[in-house]
Order: sequence, then structure tokens, then C-alpha cells
Amino acid sequence: MRTVLRVLTMIYMAYLAVALLIIMPALNIVPAWYMQQAFGRQLQTDIVLFNPFTLNLEVRNAALPERDGTRFTGLTKASVNLSMESLWHQGWVFDAVRVEGLYAYITRLSEDKFNFSDMLGSAAEEPPQDATATNLPGLTIHEVELHSETIVLTDQSREKPYTSNWNEMAVSVQGLSTVMAEGKPYRIDLYGPGGGSLHWEGELSIPNAHSEGSLALSNLDLTVAWRFAEPWVNFELLDGRLSIQGQYQLDWQEALRYQLSEGQLSVSVIDIAPKPAVPLPDTALGLKDLTVAGISVDSDAQHAVIESITVDDLSMAGWREGSRVSLSELFAVAVAEDPNATIAPDPLPDNDTDNSGWTAQIKSTQMHSSSLHWRSEFTDPSELAVTPIEAAIGNINWPLSGDSPFSLKLTTNGQAVITIDGSLALASGDGTIGYSLQGLPLVWFNPNFPRALKAQLTGGHLEVAGEVALTGFAPATVQMEGAIEDFSIKIEDAETALTNWDSVRLEGLAVNLDEQSLVLRRLAIHNYSGRVHIRKDGSINMQNVWREEVGEKAEEIAEDLTRDKPWSIDIPTITVTDSAIDFMDQSLPIQFRTVIGELNGEVLGISTTAGAVAKVNMQGSVDGYAPVVLKGTVEPFNEQTTLDLKLTFDGVDLALLSPYSSTYAGYAIDRGLLNLRLNYLLKNNSLEGHNDVVIDQLKLGDKIASEKAVDLPLKLALALLTDANGVIDMQVPVSGNVDDPKFDVGSVIFKAFINIITKAVTAPFTLLASLVSSEEDLQRLTFASGAAELNAANTAKLGQLTQALTQRPKLTLVIIGRINVPADRERLQKNQLKKELVAAGLSQADVDSKNGAWENAIMQRYAALPENEKQETELTPLEFYQRVTASIAVTDAQLLELAEQRAVAVKAYLVNEAGLSADRAVVEKSDLNDEANSFSGVELTVDG
Repeated sequence: MRTVLRVLTMIYMAYLAVALLIIMPALNIVPAWYMQQAFGRQLQTDIVLFNPFTLNLEVRNAALPERDGTRFTGLTKASVNLSMESLWHQGWVFDAVRVEGLYAYITRLSEDKFNFSDMLGSAAEEPPQDATATNLPGLTIHEVELHSETIVLTDQSREKPYTSNWNEMAVSVQGLSTVMAEGKPYRIDLYGPGGGSLHWEGELSIPNAHSEGSLALSNLDLTVAWRFAEPWVNFELLDGRLSIQGQYQLDWQEALRYQLSEGQLSVSVIDIAPKPAVPLPDTALGLKDLTVAGISVDSDAQHAVIESITVDDLSMAGWREGSRVSLSELFAVAVAEDPNATIAPDPLPDNDTDNSGWTAQIKSTQMHSSSLHWRSEFTDPSELAVTPIEAAIGNINWPLSGDSPFSLKLTTNGQAVITIDGSLALASGDGTIGYSLQGLPLVWFNPNFPRALKAQLTGGHLEVAGEVALTGFAPATVQMEGAIEDFSIKIEDAETALTNWDSVRLEGLAVNLDEQSLVLRRLAIHNYSGRVHIRKDGSINMQNVWREEVGEKAEEIAEDLTRDKPWSIDIPTITVTDSAIDFMDQSLPIQFRTVIGELNGEVLGISTTAGAVAKVNMQGSVDGYAPVVLKGTVEPFNEQTTLDLKLTFDGVDLALLSPYSSTYAGYAIDRGLLNLRLNYLLKNNSLEGHNDVVIDQLKLGDKIASEKAVDLPLKLALALLTDANGVIDMQVPVSGNVDDPKFDVGSVIFKAFINIITKAVTAPFTLLASLVSSEEDLQRLTFASGAAELNAANTAKLGQLTQALTQRPKLTLVIIGRINVPADRERLQKNQLKKELVAAGLSQADVDSKNGAWENAIMQRYAALPENEKQETELTPLEFYQRVTASIAVTDAQLLELAEQRAVAVKAYLVNEAGLSADRAVVEKSDLNDEANSFSGVELTVDG
């Protein structure tokens, strides 16, 4: 026994001697010598200690600089403690492996060269690997600790070198083993540049190929990643933070299996601008926060879920100029192309061919308080501020299935508000979208008009709301209610608007794109004002709006729309209220202008249905006093247009037509009243017209030189055609084939007017006018319908007439008040109805605009009418108004009283103002049955 102990002691002493005298000096000398000999690098250490009792190897303050002496890698302290358990456990067992103050400066020098490449053997020197050696070596480390000072990564192979620093890395692993099945805890902490950190902890079992735990990346500075990608992008990331966290389970025993739960990704304080060298002004992107929450992934179930995606305060700014879009250029990536690379074709997006087995769902996506500032050449103003933008979409599934509700609301320049909401099946593209657009100024879109359009919008805003049904992502049906209000459009270089209106309202618009049908329940036009001006060159202002190429393009579009199937159109009701047409002809030697105003009426039954007949009923007045009525039927969609229209003019002053008489008859017209009854029938391209023309008290004026004037003994013809009362009554037929290139309706009508002018007649008051060198019509004084007040023109006439009567002392002036029974009765009824409506509580604005409140009041008054004054058929608002107006009682006595007031007003002026003796002017009783009651005013006759 003593011998055994002596032998063991000698062995132990020899072990100590070898460890202290050989191993330890060798550990301090050989590594440095080897690094110098093999790589030409100076390995520096304070000391390398080996404890033969605890089998602990420790290195202090080791450093391996570059060949030029610059810092490469090093550590403050490292220790490895071999455990005695290695004698009886499988593989090597270490009690602890610790590294403190680790420093590394890793540099990429070129495409395939690093600052440590000289220490790596070439591929030819590497020993061949045993293909059968697949098992991990037996290794167990009870405790692993690693703490770094910093790790610097630099890439100098790029045009602009890239550097990132990772500081204070801390790794802690308990029971790291390739042979122990029980999972052991681990923890890794890493602090990156800009204050970001990584925290990773959990349990790890290498034999069981299993790990589970949590991972959290917090507040990572994204500018580091941007600096890496900087050479290939046009933008500069001024700020940006990334945070990721979640729980995970990972198995790789036989196949890779993983689960992720409670995952969340957040990107915040993004601030992106163009690089200083990139010419993209007014372009930027900012983001306060993007959060993807509730992320879960299960590889066994092959299913991923995102509970919500929330975008807060996304702000974008950009512009479009020609083909350039600034945001596209900002995010363009410049990657060098491999000339030998082949481009694989993109797979066809076929949802039915997805065989991956994976399913996914995004339950909710929302955008809040976002904005877009955009500069565009397609709008005026070019700067559009779209803010705020609120959007949401839910229930997005993959493979695509189910309905996804969505909504969008945005405001542009504080004026136009767009709201969209609905539900869409993303798999089929079927769904329903509700939309609303309020306060959109139409003048914004002037830059979109073709250059060929020689006009621009000067006013108008659009208000629409409705619903669109989608089939396969394409509109199938469109429903709309809306209006264009305060609209005006002006021709280039013109001072006045070509067309304007207070309101054009669409009610019940339904478009079926599959069936190619359009139904518009009602089109209501209020306070429309249109201008038809014939210019000096004979062109019409409206025909100059479009140039030839625009018209050809419009025809091409129309052909495309009707190529497969013609559209069916139904517009049951078109109403026009308080509108006017301004007509001017500058092509004549004397400019002519008149206004057909107070237009009220309707067009009923416009339809492409075979045999459909549209009814027209329009009423107005010329220059505010001469009634105009257009009635009849039209078949506009027949293969050959058919119409039967009756147009009447009552009490039109022929002096207004003097420019036309001067041009085509050679004489101006000083006075005269015109009543027209025109009836035109167009059928099978054959036009038949019957014109009843009545001219009362026509007096020709000066002769006008005109190349277009007919050579006729005009005054002789007038003497022959005028009856004893100074009235011309003519029947003027018009006929012709509209397909005949020589047929011109306009020329036919002008010939009719020439015939009328040549048949004019002088009247008894011509003598009186000549006595005072006056060319005025001193016999008739025209009053506005329903009125009995003299105007300046009338008082001037009465003054001249008094002077003439002074020269004819035996003449007695007979004053007869005249009534246009239909016009005066209707005006008195309308005036009385307005007073009653205002007295009943309606505002004057309601009455003037004929709005909904006015319509309700009319309906209530209609409902209160006796049953015998109603009709069973459904009426339009205009017909209700006409019925109610007609119910206002205006007696014959009231009409006669109006006529008497007019006559008394004339006598009072003659006696009290003009100085005519009272016995020389007598008022004659008016008679409503008198045929002379064809105008509103006073008729003067003389009696010896």
C-alpha cells in the first residue's frame, strides 16, 4: 500500500511539474510564436494561467491586433474549467466557460476578402469531411457566460463604407449540452447602436432539438439598416425605430416545427426624405406608428393570424410631373443586374392552385389621422392636401374567402369630403360599396380638359351619393343621387359664361353596366342660363367649344360603348324652372339680342323603348313680357327622328327683329306686335310646318342697305295686305325633305319673316307721329303682364302724342285698357299665390327657389282643392303648381279693373303731366271679349 501511495505521489508531483514547468510556459509562449510564424500577427496576453488542481485555464487581457498594429480582436478575461465529471459522463464536461470584455473589429475588404482572411486556410487545405459523421460530439457546459465590450462590423468593399457597432452583448446559458435531454435556461442581451436592445431568453435542449422562450427587439435604430442599404436607394432615413416581441417554440428533431404567439411588431417615428443629391423636392414620408399586434403562427396547423394592423399619422408628400412620380422615384432601388441571370416568369395568381396548405387571417387593419400632400398637373390648384385620412378593412383571409368590410373617409383641401364604405369578397371581387362625395369644386379639373376644348369651368361643385355593386372587381350596377350646383362654364376669351345654372339634380339614377341600361327617374334643372351667340363669321359659340379631333374621339367612344349591345335609356321626367336662353346674332349689320326667360316646363317620357314618345311642355317669355309656349311630342331615339311640336309666341315686339328685317327685307321695324303659332311635324325625314303669323300695327322704319335684302315693292305690298284694323294675318306653310342637302330650315323661316315684313301695313297714328318728327308707335303702350305702371318709354311717347294732338285740336283721344287674358290672368294668379305662400309661412327664398318646402306647400294646397279640381292620374310638381295656380280666383271683373287702371294711368299722365285738356281724352270701357285684347297695355285711338 505504501508503495502504491509513493507511486501515486510521484505521478502527481510529475503532473504538477509538467503543468507548472512545461504546460503553463508553453501556453504563454507557443500561441504567440505560432501566430507570428503562421500569420505574421502579434498575439498579446498579460498571462495565461492553468490551475492543475481545478483544471481551469484562464487568459487575461488578450489582444490580436492587425499586422499594422490597429485593433482587431481581444478580450479582458476568458476562462475554461474542465469538470472531473468528464471521467464518468458521456463526452466532455465543463463546469464553466466565461468570456469577458470581448472586442472584435470585423472588416470586409472586398467581395470575398475580410481582415481575418489570412488566418483561414484555403479550400484545398481543408480536410475532407466524413459524410457519415452526422452526430454532434458529446459536450456539456454547465455554465456559459459571455460579455462583450463591443463588436464593430465594417464593409469597406462598398463605394461608401458601412459601419455598425453592437455593444454590451451578454450571453448566459445554463446546462448547454449535446447529451443531456433536459432543457436548460439561457439568456442573451445585446445593445445595438442608437439605444436598441435585444433580449432573448428561454430554455434549450439540443438532444431533444427543442427550444422555447421569448424574444424582444426593442427600439432598434433603423437608420443602421438604412446605412447598409444606402448605396442602392434614393432616400435618406432620418429617424426610425423597430420593436419586435413574442413567445416561440421551436423543434427540429425530425422536421422543423415552430409556434409563435403573442407576437407584436412596431415601427415608429419614421422620417424619410430624399438624399440631398436626389432632385425630389416636396417629397417625403413620415409615420408616427405602425403596429402589427396579436401575431400567432403554428407550423403544424399551417395557420397564421394577425389580430390587428394599426397605422397612426402616416404622412406622405409627393408630386407627379408628366411621366415622373416622385414617390416612385424616392423608393426606387438600384440593383446591378447579372447579365447571365434568367428571369423566371411570374406565376399566375390563381387562388385555386395554392397547394401550400397554409392559411392566414388579418382580423383588422386601420389607418388613423393620416395625410397626403400631393402636387399634380391634373388639378387647379395643383397643391392638394388630403387630410385627415381615416381607413379600415377587416377579415382578410388567405386563401381568400369571406367578406371583408372596409371604410374610407378623406377630406381634400378642407372642401371635398369623400366617404366610402362597404363589403367586398376578395376571392371573387363581388361586393357592395356605398359612396358619398360632398363639396367637390369642379374648377379643380380644368387642367384635365383636352387642349382642343376651348372653354373652362368657372364655377360649380358636385354633391353625389349612392351605391356600386361589384362583380369580379368591376362595377355591375351604379345607383346615384346628386347634383351639380352653382355651375358655370366660359368660352376662351369670352367675358360672359356660356352656360350656368343654380342646380342640376339627378334623382334616382340607376345604371346597369351588364345590361347596358340607364334609368334616371328625374332630372331637375333650376335657374339655367344658356347663351347661343352667332358670331360675326357666322359660327355659333357652342360649336367652337370642341375642335374636330375631339368630336372624332367622342364618336369612337360612342361606337365602343354600343358595339356589343345598344344602351337602353329611360328618363321619365325632366323639369326646368326659372331658366333663360340668351340669343345674340352679331353676323347681322345691326346686332340682334333677346332673352327668352322665365322658362318653366318639363319633358316627359324620354326612352329608347320602341314606340316611346316624349312629351314636351315648356313656357317662358321674350324679354320678360311676351309669353312663349312649346308643346308637343318627340321620338328622339327612333331610327328616323319623329317630332310634332307646337311653338307659340304672344305679343313679341317686332322692333326686336329689326336686325333681321334690315338684313333680309332692307327695312328696319319701328313697331309692331307678333303672335306666332308654329306647328312642325317631322316624320320619315319629311318636314311639314304650319305657321300662323299675326302682326298687329306694324310700322316700317328706315331703309337699310343689305346685299341679302330681297328686291320687292315692300310698302305697296304692306298696303295691300293690311286690313282696316292694321292687322296682318298669314298662313305660312313650310315643307321639305331634311335629307336634301339643299334644304335649310333656317332659310325657310327667314323667307317667312321676309314675307311677313313685306305685308306690313301702316296705321292711323303714323300721321300723328310724323307731326312731331317721331318714329315711335304712339298708339300702343305696352305694360308688363299683371301691371298698371307707366315706364319711361311710355311717358316719353305720351309727351310726343300730346304735342301731336295739340296740332289736331278736333281730335279726341280714346284710351282703351287692354288685357292679354291668359298672360294677365296667369300673372295675377301667380302674384296672388306668392303672397299667400309667404303669408302662410314660407320664406321669399323658398318661393323663389321652388325648393322642397315650396313643393310641400304646393302639395298641401293641392290636397285642399275640391275633388272636382283634381285629377286621378299622377302629377308632376309642375302640374301640381299649375293646378294650384289655376285654382286662384281671378275674376273677369279683376281683369277689367286692371285694364281700367292702365287706361286711367295714361289719362292721368296726359292731363296732369303733359297738359292735355281733360275733355280731349276719354276712357273707353274695356271688354274682355274684344278681339283687340291681344296684349297687356293700353291702346289709343282717335275719334273725330
